[in-house]
Amino acid sequence: MLDDLERISELDRLGLFGVLEKFPEQIEEVIEGLELNLLPFQPSEIVVAGMGGSGIIGDLLKCFLANRIGIPIYVVKDYDLPHFVSKKTLLFVISYSGNTEETISVAEKGISKGAKVVAISSNGELANMCSGKGVVFIKAPKGYHPRAAIAFMFVPVLELLSEILVYDPDVAIIDTVSELRALRDKIKLSVPAAENEAKTIAKRIHGRIPVIYGHSIYNAVANRWHTQFNENAEVLSWFGAIPEMNHNEIVGWAGDSRSSDFVPILLREVSEDERISKRIEVTKELAFSRCEDVVEVYAEGETQLARIMYLVYLGDYVSLYLSVLNGKDPAPVKVIDKLKKELG
Repeated sequence: MLDDLERISELDRLGLFGVLEKFPEQIEEVIEGLELNLLPFQPSEIVVAGMGGSGIIGDLLKCFLANRIGIPIYVVKDYDLPHFVSKKTLLFVISYSGNTEETISVAEKGISKGAKVVAISSNGELANMCSGKGVVFIKAPKGYHPRAAIAFMFVPVLELLSEILVYDPDVAIIDTVSELRALRDKIKLSVPAAENEAKTIAKRIHGRIPVIYGHSIYNAVANRWHTQFNENAEVLSWFGAIPEMNHNEIVGWAGDSRSSDFVPILLREVSEDERISKRIEVTKELAFSRCEDVVEVYAEGETQLARIMYLVYLGDYVSLYLSVLNGKDPAPVKVIDKLKKELG
């Protein structure tokens, strides 16, 4: 079924596969068109607020930069800001639609506290409320689902932090594009399942509940896989982190006979810490013995940023292929739309 392009086209009515295929070009588009107007500013901390497909930006940023910069990064996925936010705080408020009520609430409170606010959205109430209030506004293009607009939200944040010298990149994000193109040539829709890693992973997952584990910089990527499975493929999934899961979840895996209903997915890299490698190998033996399959996915790329983006891109494709196997159109999220309507 994953090679039946006509059937997939019928399912994918809004063309999410086509959008995903253009991900490397989206990164180039952002960099070429980005105009930053933030005056020199040295924050005491960075706070990133957002929900859902917009909220993953903060998670990725924190995992990538936590050991690269000298100030803390906090992620907010709620209505309220931490009490410490002040005029010295750099606050990113990210809502692709511009109408996410939790993010709008945070933006209002950040402005009232005098924080240096940077807003990213395609339009909506967020764009309107930021006008004339000293907020740096970065406009994302319209017409995307938030979960498919990651380039238009993540890239501006990295570029801005580089511009104000908070983040001094050893390799610019534009340098990841060639590696993403190389990956695309291996996993895009036209590549047959027999030669396509993303299609192979989707088939191994199909019919079971995926639980994705990352470590260090890949913890946020595990979350990304989880949320993409939820929204694109309409399946339950969970995510966790190694070594933390060795202190709790491993007991459930080993002791619960229902663990055979799940499939662990381990996000790894060849150069990972030897202590992590040992933990993973021992965990597979002790915790996953009931599982019919354990999927191990290795990141590729010359830099940490490239490897993060590699796994994000691969996971997005896997989620779309899983939606095809489930006979689902990956675009609609009807229950989320209904929830928003009920909340008014």
